[in-house]
Amino acid sequence: MTKMPARLNGIDRIDLNILAALFSRARLSKVQMSSEVGVSASRCHERMRHLEQAGIIRGYHADIDLTRLTSCMQFLVEIKIPSTHSKQFEKVVLQTAEIISCQSVLGHTDYIIVVVAESIEKYQAVIAELRASTDGEFDFVTFPVSKTIKSSGQGDLRRTVVALTRDNSASS
Repeated sequence: MTKMPARLNGIDRIDLNILAALFSRARLSKVQMSSEVGVSASRCHERMRHLEQAGIIRGYHADIDLTRLTSCMQFLVEIKIPSTHSKQFEKVVLQTAEIISCQSVLGHTDYIIVVVAESIEKYQAVIAELRASTDGEFDFVTFPVSKTIKSSGQGDLRRTVVALTRDNSASS
């Protein structure tokens, strides 16, 4: 069994167990979770509220396979954009329903977005709209997704945290 770190940024073993349960099964009732974690339902709820207020729990989501639901295609897109257009680009991204994920990244690429569309033509229309919002001033590379191997919530959060903690303590 993997040994858990005693404390990680103010998170103890019970908090980590709550987070791990939510990470893989967000639909657990508070009673089920409290039983699994080993604290009362009211204490479990109080800890969850604290984790929400701290911004560690950002929300509760179901992992929906949009490609099965709507027979759509998924595209991973790297975008390089002049910094003068970043704010407007981000505003449009937040308003575009077909963009289901966006990360600002470091390096040669500025953003990585995930676009869902029912066809290549619809995908191209989304990109055209994004380009129009920045006066056409960005470069992009598109990667059509053929298969999702692992998505958020499919891993073991405890193992991930332990691996990150181990890596951090080894480099200190």
